[in-house]
Amino acid sequence: MNRRELKGTGASRGIAIGPARLLSRRGEPVKEPASSGPGSADAEGVAGEVQRLRAAVDKARAELSELAQKARGKVGPEGEALFEAHLLMLDDPELTGRAERLIQEENLMAESAVEAATREVCSRLTAVDDEYLRARADDVRDVGDRLVRILRGEPAGCLGALKEPVVVVAEELMPSDTLQVDVSKVLAFLTVRGSPTSHAAILARTLGIPAVVGAHGLTQAVEDGALVVADGETGVVIVNPTEDELRAWREKQRACKEQREALLASCRLPGQTSDGHRVEVATNIGSPDHVRESLENGAEGIGLFRTEFLFMDRSSPPDEDEQFEAYRAVVAAMEGRPVIVRTLDIGGDKKIPWLGELSEANPFLGLRGVRLTLEREDLLLTQLKAILRAAEFGDVRIMIPMVTDLTEVRRVRRVLRAAGEELKGRGRPPDEVQVGIMVEVPSAALLADEFLREVDFASVGTNDLTQYVLATDRTNEKVQSLADALHPAVLRLIKLVADAGHRLRKWVGVCGDLAGDPRAAPLLVGLGVSELSMAPRLIPEVKAVLRALCFDECRRLARRALSCSTAGEVRNLLPHPAPTAGPCRSSRG
Repeated sequence: MNRRELKGTGASRGIAIGPARLLSRRGEPVKEPASSGPGSADAEGVAGEVQRLRAAVDKARAELSELAQKARGKVGPEGEALFEAHLLMLDDPELTGRAERLIQEENLMAESAVEAATREVCSRLTAVDDEYLRARADDVRDVGDRLVRILRGEPAGCLGALKEPVVVVAEELMPSDTLQVDVSKVLAFLTVRGSPTSHAAILARTLGIPAVVGAHGLTQAVEDGALVVADGETGVVIVNPTEDELRAWREKQRACKEQREALLASCRLPGQTSDGHRVEVATNIGSPDHVRESLENGAEGIGLFRTEFLFMDRSSPPDEDEQFEAYRAVVAAMEGRPVIVRTLDIGGDKKIPWLGELSEANPFLGLRGVRLTLEREDLLLTQLKAILRAAEFGDVRIMIPMVTDLTEVRRVRRVLRAAGEELKGRGRPPDEVQVGIMVEVPSAALLADEFLREVDFASVGTNDLTQYVLATDRTNEKVQSLADALHPAVLRLIKLVADAGHRLRKWVGVCGDLAGDPRAAPLLVGLGVSELSMAPRLIPEVKAVLRALCFDECRRLARRALSCSTAGEVRNLLPHPAPTAGPCRSSRG
């Protein structure tokens, strides 16, 4: 057996060793009957194909509804929302409506009509200037593939029933692929196409499955059943490794497992540097379901509680009592630790039926975050009342997203006062709560002094800040490498905000992905950040990295990084932590 080594991009950390299972997402192309073509089929045949298509749509709707519930249980509300969006596509006249017209006008079989309609929609999406819409072509293909599979009578689950743990190898993976298999039997996901920011990669990270994307030549190099080693951090893939290599990689796995166990054993120690400089290490959550995992990993608070899960997948917004119960459950479970609740952050990039049509040419620059809630003050007032009520049960703070102008902060504070007055009128005067902002756009960073005079804290959302500073859509595979939060321009803005916080004695945190990068965390601390908030599983390693360095070392690192000219130069300065503490998965122990 020939040994091959390939290099892709690490998308989900961890080392996997096991037999390959090649995934073929599509069967053979549909063969039209010889008589097919305009006017060649009788009315009965056309009606039958239309009926087949409609039945397939109904079955797809049932499958996607089940997947949405499965996604909520496995990965939380973000995963559920993804499949709810797929459900909406089933009613899109540009997809299923177009397929039906193709059957009627061109006498196509239902399978061919769906394939043609899917190609048309994807072609239009990939041709527009809006990067978000281009990225959604994968979701359209996923829905189209599902319909074709149903029409062919093929079973759900592209991999079928897995009898042993395998390394899944594919040209590309769709979000549904990652959820339609028994994840206990999946050692890793390896793909030729895709990016670390794709929906499938995000789901893999959430599920704790190592993943490598962009490994060109992968499907040609791997035969079904071949032994594969994959490193989800470095992107290295070795097909048919030598015995010496196999022993070395198994030793890396063993070290990985021991390191993870040691990290978890010390994860409840306070976040601080070796010389005692305190750094609060908190977690980002998207629903109450994530609190337990956060506490198990040593979270010292919730630095970002996304509330969108309450507002999606429904015909009307949640009332005050429903929101209060959700917030109260999280606050009570955190037992006095701080909980920062972000007000509703949705807009034209998410389909919310009860909001009406929010379609925008560029939703990331449109009516989103605080802009939307100030347009709909009724939603904001209800949410703030619910948050204030939850504050009776612990340390609750309010964070305003997508702030660009001081007038937005002042308007939110007026609504907050109105919420307090209404509660007071009911005989339940609220406690005082801290109010902060997310720094996600350059204007908020550049005016940090002015903002921090009027709020209690600021938390930098490095994902969006990077996107806006560098004019780069982080979901676009073609320019993905440019969307680097370690770019000196981004770091200098973070330093600007942190310095303003120190001058005004207000704390500044980071809640974007950069906060959970073990190599970058010391740099952020050196820039003056006093709180880091991240995915729960990242907390133990970040705490351990901080404990290994003194505060002066962090500050020296920050000074050197700020003098760099490129993100690559900054990255070369960062300390190299111990071997990956991600999941280590093997079919042979």
